[in-house]
Amino acid sequence: MKLQKILHLSHTDIRADSRILKEMGALEVSEKFELMGVGVKLEEGASSSKKNLKAKIVSVLLFSKSLSFLPKPIRYGLNMAELTIRLVYYGLKFKPVAVHCHDTFALPAGVLLKMALGCRLIYDAHELESDKNGQTPALSKATLIIEKWAWKRIDLLISVSDSINDWYIDNLGLKPHLLILNSPEIAKDVDENADGDIGEKYFHSLYGIPLEKKVFIYIGILSEGRGIELCLQVFAPEAVNAHVVFMGYGPLKPKIDSFALKYSNIHLHKPIPHEQVVAIVKHADVGLCFVENVSLSDYYSLPNKLFEYAFSGLPVLASDFPEIGKVVRQYSLGFCSAVDLDSMKKMISNIVDGSVPIASGDFSELGWEAQAVRLNEAYDRLLEL
Repeated sequence: MKLQKILHLSHTDIRADSRILKEMGALEVSEKFELMGVGVKLEEGASSSKKNLKAKIVSVLLFSKSLSFLPKPIRYGLNMAELTIRLVYYGLKFKPVAVHCHDTFALPAGVLLKMALGCRLIYDAHELESDKNGQTPALSKATLIIEKWAWKRIDLLISVSDSINDWYIDNLGLKPHLLILNSPEIAKDVDENADGDIGEKYFHSLYGIPLEKKVFIYIGILSEGRGIELCLQVFAPEAVNAHVVFMGYGPLKPKIDSFALKYSNIHLHKPIPHEQVVAIVKHADVGLCFVENVSLSDYYSLPNKLFEYAFSGLPVLASDFPEIGKVVRQYSLGFCSAVDLDSMKKMISNIVDGSVPIASGDFSELGWEAQAVRLNEAYDRLLEL
């Protein structure tokens, strides 16, 4: 059987994007596809994955990103124009039967390639792209305009939660759609020791934490809208008798650093490759998944950290939002709370003073293996294999 060429396009660096790498890996294992991915050069602070794929992955350097003296709207347009040209160039050389776009920035290139090659077009919305944290109203409007323009040419919509898929269908029109959760690759992440020399109670040993003290952990981007600043207030020594570790990178790193210097129970861990997360995080006691209601994308989200905590064996403290709350309660993953200082203090204090529950339910259907099966089945239908 001739291998079907699939092209993955993104405005992120694919080498550090766990979702894209996992999806490409899932398709690669089926041995039906020849894969290529094109994204942008690694962002400062991100950690490249050690995941080995046969697929060719290209990371382009956008000249327009260096034009910081220009107004943001102009830079946005130049970024998209330059990226589109670069992505179309690689696509015309590769000649795929399907183009898998992982963000709105890549959609124009996907549409142009579909028009030129007659290939299938997949839109994988990692968020509710037109209403997400940190995005200006003008950029949100531009994003929605691009999505509406491309919508009739999209053959399959993929997203990370049912609510986000429903929003797209309700607002842009009926479309074949698929839910692919941001969950970890269970077998590889859990069975392999990420660093080889990590012993028991890794965080206690690393930071000299007394063994009787509980360790709470936050993993992910260190930015506003993720409950980080509230957590910093909660974990001041006079507020709670436990430790917290923040693992990741982002604009709030300096603030966390300043708290870590002042308070001995607050720690900042360097970012690590995605495939190592579960093996390291399991040495904490409780996972923090507080998302603030700063956008529809956040309100409807199902963050990958929620699943990484679950498969690390950690109970989670999470925002009481529709999708997060539904999963936490259905699979008994932990507790939900309002995202405000008083509610979070009360919930965290109750856990510090009591015993930490262990998730004992069967949530294997949330794992990546189940997502990979659905993705391959969707591709088979789309390409009539």
